[in-house]
Parts: sequence; C-alpha cells; structure tokens
Amino acid sequence: MSNNLSIIGAGAWGSALAIVLSENFDTIYLHAHTQLEASSLQPQHPTLPRPYTSNIQIVHGYTELAQCNNILIATPSYAFSEVLQTLKPLLDKKQQIAWATKGFDTTANCFLYQSFERILPDYHGCVLSGPSFAFEVASQKPTALVSASKDKNTRKHWADLIQTKTLRAYTNEDIIGVEIGGGVKNILAIAAGIASGLGYGINTQAALITRGLAEMTRLGKSMNANESTFVGLSGLGDLVLTCSDDLSRNRRFGKELAKGNNVEHALTNVGATVEGLNTLDLILSIAGEQQVEMPICEQVHLVTLGKVSPTQAVNHLMSREQIDE
Repeated sequence: MSNNLSIIGAGAWGSALAIVLSENFDTIYLHAHTQLEASSLQPQHPTLPRPYTSNIQIVHGYTELAQCNNILIATPSYAFSEVLQTLKPLLDKKQQIAWATKGFDTTANCFLYQSFERILPDYHGCVLSGPSFAFEVASQKPTALVSASKDKNTRKHWADLIQTKTLRAYTNEDIIGVEIGGGVKNILAIAAGIASGLGYGINTQAALITRGLAEMTRLGKSMNANESTFVGLSGLGDLVLTCSDDLSRNRRFGKELAKGNNVEHALTNVGATVEGLNTLDLILSIAGEQQVEMPICEQVHLVTLGKVSPTQAVNHLMSREQIDE
C-alpha cells in the first residue's frame, strides 16, 4: 500500500484533519456520507477557512480503503458503531485504525473503545483527542492532541502519523480516561453556555470549569482511569477550550437554552450536532451505576428536559450543602 490515509467523515472535523495532515501523506481519501455531500464540498468545506489541498480526494463509498494503511474515523459518535460494522468486512489485518470522534456510543450504551473492541476484537484501537476546534486546526494554528491506546506501539504509531508543523501529539495509555474527558466536557460546555447566556461572568465560568473537572475526575476514578489524565490535554485542556469560546457547538447550544428556547429550537439555531446532548442520559446512567455525584451534569439534564429553568438550575447549584473541596 502507498502512504495514503482514509478519513471516514467529511464534516468540519474530518475535513480539518485532512487539511492539516495532507503534508504527511501522498493521498488522503475523505469519505463523505453521500454522493451529494461529496459533490458539494469542493473546493472547500463551507465552515472552514482553507480549501482542500490537491492531494485530498473527496469520495463516497469505501473502494479506496484497500489503498490505505491507516484509517481515521471522524464521524459523529452516534454513527460510530455503524461505521465500524460497515468497515469490518473490508479491512486488512495490517491496517491501523483510530478515531477522532468524541462522545459515547449511545446505540450500544457504552464507550467508543468498548464498541471498537466488541466489533473489531483483532485490532488495537486508538483515540485521538484534545483541545481542537476544527476551524483553528484547518487554519494551521498550533494545536496539541493526545494519542491514546492500550497498546504502546499503536499509540506511538498514530502520534507519529499526526505530528505536523502545527499539530503536536502526546501519547497516553489511559484510553478510558481520555474518552471520559472528551465526552463529559461537552455536557459541561452546555452548562457554561447557559451561564454565559444568563449574563454571568468569568467568575462563574471559572467555577464551572473547576467544579466540572471535579465531576469528570470522580467519574473517571470510579472506572479506574488515571487521575492525571484529567489534568491533561483530553481533560482540563479540552474542558477549558470547549467552555470558553463560541466555536463550541455545545456552548452555543447552552446559550440558546438560556434564552428560553426549547431543545428542538436550540438545535435548529446551532445547526450542527451537539454531542453533549446526545450523551447526557448515558453519562448520568453510568454515574448512577458508579454512585458518583455529578450535580452540574444533572442540572443540565433537567434543563434539557424542561423540568427546571436555566436560572433555577444555577440557583440549585449555588444553594447546595457546603462540602470540602
């Protein structure tokens, strides 16, 4: 096989990765969901600042997989297991597979790496995560990611592959901690958006980030993740990014809720997938099983269900019983 890469998912994130990684590969095949999408994307993705480079081919279907040693999945989390099932009969045992998808498999009610291990038990999976808005990655602004896999060679392989002049990669063996960070931060960003939409300031944002990190860490430790993961790129790094800027869909969604919009109206106004909303039920279910308190996430859930107003949610959090930090 040549030095080619297949990226499954031609949305903003998959497109941004194709652009920034184009210098590392002879050809990058960017797989769109439909032929119509593939035809409409040239010469560039409508939300990104740079056109596709000449060695990026936008395709529909999976014929080109046979020409690639490496396959990177960048679809929304709800499509993750379906994509794996589709790819399974087409794969070569020598191919390396990673995903840059954040969130959880809400179809199978599990973490993405668990779906990967169930569907492709003969492969070593790897997740790429960290603070990375697609727009800035495509703009080639310096960005750092983490390559996480239980297998040392696999995480090193993908860290080497994605290292560019503007993309720096670190390795981590704690794949469950990395996935918890990448999923829970989306819910906390909704909370940050609600607070911002209500007119609260950076004091509130700092409190949300700090106490949200505590929630994320508690859940991770209950599942034997490494505590240090949550103060790294895929934990604190991604949390600060997603809570602090309106490039975050989840934060924008929270701001829409703060205006009094219901979930459907808020989603329409955001106009894109809101991963935090998709994973709320699952996260809180896991937290319940682990007997872990996640009060911020719980209040976000109640707001999305219409059971409390955004203001009531904040008031509840501020009036909880005092505890040691």
